[in-house]
Amino acid sequence: MSEELSSTVAQNGLIAAALAAEICPELALAPLAPAEIYRYLGYLLKGSPAPPMAERIAQVVAEAQLCLRPRGAYAVYPVSRRTAHSLKLGDTTISGNIGEYLKDADRVAVFAVTAGEEISLLSESAAKNGDAFSALVMDAVGSWAAEAAADALMLSVRRHLRDEEELTLRYSPGYCGMEISQQRKLFPLMQAEAVGVRLIPSMLMHPLKSISGLVGLAPKEAVSSYHSPCDLCPRTGCSMRR
Repeated sequence: MSEELSSTVAQNGLIAAALAAEICPELALAPLAPAEIYRYLGYLLKGSPAPPMAERIAQVVAEAQLCLRPRGAYAVYPVSRRTAHSLKLGDTTISGNIGEYLKDADRVAVFAVTAGEEISLLSESAAKNGDAFSALVMDAVGSWAAEAAADALMLSVRRHLRDEEELTLRYSPGYCGMEISQQRKLFPLMQAEAVGVRLIPSMLMHPLKSISGLVGLAPKEAVSSYHSPCDLCPRTGCSMRR
């Protein structure tokens, strides 16, 4: 598929160096498997709650899913320069080991997704009303939905792959060799605010259940050697390790 600057970008002058860009006001999430929500709730691998607890979790999950508003935006840039500790997209240099992790990609998509603010408000309301259990499950649903939204957005990014190319793993500021301060550099490269995602002074995002990051477009042969970003992380005991 040929890469052309989206009309939205061309008209407003934002991210003018991008090869392609898209705003996705609605993203279709994959079905939520019970095992996934159990993982976000901290159950050990292959573990599951007793039937009465599983039923209660399912009831809260069903309520929480009604509040999800997944959406996202991305922009694809050529890599103009890289070192083991930097990656230059247009005139912006992203610092950290990202240059090494995306060494095989000649183009990189900068992205942001969110599950929406409503799910966090629902969780906060449950907590204020003394229902800590529901608040915990709703928070877990929001975390799952943000990751699922990123997966859904990647389906759109894939349209820019050439023959014999594949997407790399996703890398986010605060992880994988990038300081969270690199958020300041990522946000001007995409139209995150068009889908309601903004950066706050702490470098966290609002809504809270949002993800930003980078994904490379690289030769399939190179991508086949990747497994999980968790392979790069020293926290081997993390319950979220993939």
